[in-house]
Amino acid sequence: MPFYTVMTPPPDGGDRREEIEQARLVPEHFAWGAFLFTGLWLLGKRLWLATLLFVLFWAAVFYLNSRFGLHASALTLIYWAVALLLGVEGNNLVTRKLARQGWRLADVVEARTLAEAERRYFERALAGEATLPRIEAAPAAAGPRPSGPLPIIGLFPEARGR
Repeated sequence: MPFYTVMTPPPDGGDRREEIEQARLVPEHFAWGAFLFTGLWLLGKRLWLATLLFVLFWAAVFYLNSRFGLHASALTLIYWAVALLLGVEGNNLVTRKLARQGWRLADVVEARTLAEAERRYFERALAGEATLPRIEAAPAAAGPRPSGPLPIIGLFPEARGR
C-alpha cells in the first residue's frame, strides 16, 4: 500500500483543529506527472528553484550540444534520465518545499487512496487531540550525576584514555 506524508502548516497561534484541517497529504510514490511533463510539472507545483535549476541544466546541455555536437541518442538518454529522477524524487521536492516554508511533518499514513489516507489521519489526529493534551518540553530532571566515568558501549576508548 502507498504511504502519504502529512504536513501541517506553521503554527499561527490558532486552533489545533484548524491546523489539522489544513494539512496536506503528499503521496510517497512515483510521480508520473513529473516523469512525463518534467518542467511543466515543476511549474505546476510552484517549485521555482527546481524549475530554475532545470532550465539552467537544459541550457548547459544545449550549449554543450551546439559546441560539441552531442549525438541525438545522448540527448534522449539525458532527457529520460532527468525525467526518471524527477519521477522518483518529485514528491520529495514538494515535501521539502513545504518544510522550508515552515510546515511540519505531522504523520505518515498508509492507505490505498488519498481519501482513505485523509480519513485515517483525521481520525488519528482528532482522537489524539481529545486524549492527549499538548505538553510543552519538560525541564530536564536535576538528579545527582554519577561521579565516575560513564560506561561506554562499543569499540570507543574510555573518556580518561588508556
